[in-house]
Amino acid sequence: MSNQQVQKVKVKRLAHVGVWTTDVSAQARFYHQVLGLDVRSTSESATDEDNELNEANIFLGLGEESHCVGFFNDDRPNSVNGRRPVQKTPLHHLSFEVDSDAELAALAARLKMAGVDLKLEPRDGDSDRGDTLWFNDPDGNRVEIASRPDDFIASFGGRPSMWRPQALQHVALYTSHLETMVEFYTEALGFDISDWLLRERVWLRCNQNHHTLMFIQGKPGIDHIGFTISEGNELLRWADQLSQHQIPLLWGPGRHGTSGDLFVRFADSDGIHVELSAGIQQYYDRDVTTPPRLWHTRVMALNLWGVLPSWIREEAQV
Repeated sequence: MSNQQVQKVKVKRLAHVGVWTTDVSAQARFYHQVLGLDVRSTSESATDEDNELNEANIFLGLGEESHCVGFFNDDRPNSVNGRRPVQKTPLHHLSFEVDSDAELAALAARLKMAGVDLKLEPRDGDSDRGDTLWFNDPDGNRVEIASRPDDFIASFGGRPSMWRPQALQHVALYTSHLETMVEFYTEALGFDISDWLLRERVWLRCNQNHHTLMFIQGKPGIDHIGFTISEGNELLRWADQLSQHQIPLLWGPGRHGTSGDLFVRFADSDGIHVELSAGIQQYYDRDVTTPPRLWHTRVMALNLWGVLPSWIREEAQV
């Protein structure tokens, strides 16, 4: 493969998000019962007893992917900086996919050219499928790159729910090194910039969706995990469904100015925000570069309908 081909290869999709939690069974139950995700596998033999489940790592999925979220038992030791405990990010890792083993090899070459320290380690959630690429981004987040599996992995864990998103869409992360992270993901992994907001937020895409990654200036952590649903009327039905589960909406229904999609936001059992999105803007510019748009008004960029929750205003003042 030529140098030019190596430079053109890029990740194609967000495969899954790994999340640390101190209550694996509660998180797995939330994503199964509320969002309709199916349990794909656990990291060890576990029964339905919560105390045994909570010692395992659990992987849940939608459709034909192996899994789209994984919950990892948080056994990290507590550390302190002076007298203050160090805040630990709930992000365990990000996993992206390419289409083939040839693209994976080319991306490995591209990463090595960028000076990234790569390791071959077992595939997350399915070590029988061989090793994948692992490395750290500039914030120290673990990142996995794998080639897309060809076959469907059957789920287990009960009857599928009639209420479920279509797919994992994006993840939004806080970072204290915004421009460094943007440079890394665009130069090393081939992401394109869709939008900037006031040098405090950026939306990055790796396929037709307006964004797969969103970075926000702040202390490292997860802002939210986004899932695709089919259309706006379904968003209203989801609001009713969440109400039946006594889960309050934290934001929305609204319409993002940057990506044009309708959305609602709520929190999972650990307080991590989940977003359901319908009608995200699509890009069809594989052979050209569409310049990023620059937004100067926070309200219009984040919600064309003009309502921002207080936690976004507080966050923007940090």
